[in-house]
Amino acid sequence: MTHRRFVYFVLTAAAAVSAVAWLTGSNDIDFIDGSEFVMCGRNLELPHPPGYPLFIFVLKLFSILIPCTHLDYACFRIASSIFAGAGVILAYGAMRNFRNSRVGALAGAILLFTLGPVTGQLNIVEVHGFAILLVLAALAMRNSPSAPYLFSLSIFGGHPLSVLFLPSVISNRFRQKWILFSIIPMSLWLFIPIRSTFQALCHYSHPANLILLRDYLTLYGSRLAMPTLRGIEALYRSTGVISLAVIGILVLYSRKWFPGLFFTAAAGIIFLSAYSIPDTESILWLFLIPLSFWASSGLTRMLGGGSYRKTAAWILLFLSIVSGISHASRKNDTAAIVIARDFIRGAAPEAVFVSVGMTTFHTAYLLEVEDRRPDILPMDQFRCFFRISPPSELPRHISGRTVCTTRGWNQPELNLNGLLFTPEADTVNWEMYDIFSYKGDVHDIFASDETAELWARRAIQTADRSKRLFCETEAMNHVQNRVAEERIRTILEKY
Repeated sequence: MTHRRFVYFVLTAAAAVSAVAWLTGSNDIDFIDGSEFVMCGRNLELPHPPGYPLFIFVLKLFSILIPCTHLDYACFRIASSIFAGAGVILAYGAMRNFRNSRVGALAGAILLFTLGPVTGQLNIVEVHGFAILLVLAALAMRNSPSAPYLFSLSIFGGHPLSVLFLPSVISNRFRQKWILFSIIPMSLWLFIPIRSTFQALCHYSHPANLILLRDYLTLYGSRLAMPTLRGIEALYRSTGVISLAVIGILVLYSRKWFPGLFFTAAAGIIFLSAYSIPDTESILWLFLIPLSFWASSGLTRMLGGGSYRKTAAWILLFLSIVSGISHASRKNDTAAIVIARDFIRGAAPEAVFVSVGMTTFHTAYLLEVEDRRPDILPMDQFRCFFRISPPSELPRHISGRTVCTTRGWNQPELNLNGLLFTPEADTVNWEMYDIFSYKGDVHDIFASDETAELWARRAIQTADRSKRLFCETEAMNHVQNRVAEERIRTILEKY
């Protein structure tokens, strides 16, 4: 088959993967960073460190070029789907660069982009799909003069953890004058102090000078610890035993040694095991990309054999695709938006609504994108969102407005009433909250833990012993994270 005709197969595969990314996602916000990135993409604002300026620029450009009737989460998910299709094309080119056959490289690209942790970053609005795109561009062009620039772009324009791919990308070009090109992408981070000097809904503590910028960029530095099994556990949970077994078989069958890919994968799994973030699944691509490249070599060898080996290769690929898509699918997951709406539903008219953590992102989305509850005055306990910051100790009222907060266990002026902490002690109508009758999927651990705490809050406000026991059981059935489980047990024991 001619190269020109094979291009149609590559484009068809890219379109199919793009469709998978779209069809396996939900058009309502995810519980993690999706609502934050939508807000920042709409208005060119600063998300959490390290700011991801190029990603925010691309989202803003996308919002201008794509004629969406409403710039909501579903609109920006189109961009993620495009990243998925473009990623297949770049992965194919990069795997060809590792001396794989055309069919083996395309099969490897499909394998990579249908793995659960990879598809799971492309069916939501998240920076990691874009970061994967830039890493693959650097791998595809590693022998060209643009290699140092593209690798640097993957670090400063994509994700800083892309630096772990240096063993796989480095070539003679890095010892020539082209290394100077790598300085250019660093200028992207100038956006952070420049943008923070202007008013914004999301500003992350205004890193407008060198000291504040340093604090901003190193905010998560304390999360590094001694390696544990968390990386292995996250890999098994999100990727699944079938896909991992397929990759392992193909790597062994390749009978090749790739030092660069080995050191990248080793660095990736060590980092994953030492970096203590709750959503470790989001950065599993650090380990899965080099292994998928290696597996592509196994596919090349297997597809170059007889009919039995070819059949085995296609069966293995099919099994991995089905397993990966099933692990990544969140089509019926609307838990985050249900919880967010329940929180603001419980706020008093014209209240000061003080949120914390992920709930702040969701609240900003509801107010700015969905135009809900224009009467309330939002504030953020972490002082990263909204234009007015709350006092450290919340009073009963601010400027005559009733204060409501999503987390106020240590606020002496406020009491738990329904889902919120307020100075009021009204009779709670639990029927108005949708989360307690929610029957959809819960894909994110965070959403499941939040649902568990809401059930715990209902339990400690329930006088009837049998009903309280039911609520406590629901709480413990939903909790997944060990830290969250300890918190909920403490709440149930203390109250």
